Amino acid sequence: MKKYVYLLLVIVIGSTNAATSQTVKNIDHDKNSDSVVVVTMVKDFFKSFDDRDLQKLNELLDPSMKIIHHNGATTNREEMIAIIKETKNWWPRTRKLSEVEFTGSPDMAVVGVLNEVIFSLPNNKTVEERYRETWIFKKTGNQWKPVRCHYSKIMADKHSEEVN
Repeated sequence: MKKYVYLLLVIVIGSTNAATSQTVKNIDHDKNSDSVVVVTMVKDFFKSFDDRDLQKLNELLDPSMKIIHHNGATTNREEMIAIIKETKNWWPRTRKLSEVEFTGSPDMAVVGVLNEVIFSLPNNKTVEERYRETWIFKKTGNQWKPVRCHYSKIMADKHSEEVN
């Protein structure tokens, strides 16, 4: 339970303290910097995901990683790999990741990203989906591993607290 409180604290501090948050554009181009390593892992995840490279996904993700999907469902690495393997209508897609933000400490990192996906369906039909994602990484030894990913589908341009 204390771990989850710490993770929540990291997210809150990271989202409210702009002085420690960096965009990828401003990150030093040292290939070994923590920010570059974890952002590259997010990009590698999506390349592997889109290519259905289950072996690479298995290597990238921690076995206990939790993925909280836009519909509220939760999966771990094993469940996600099984879902990908069993999906019959895997439509080709193009993906654009932007608005990447990094906040981190020596052993924890948070990456935020705008994920825009265009699916190519039969009969020249396309479907565009946009998501805001938050990835949480933990460093064990010298290795970063994603431990949690939460994404929300963008369904509105403006937030409101009105109850409809």
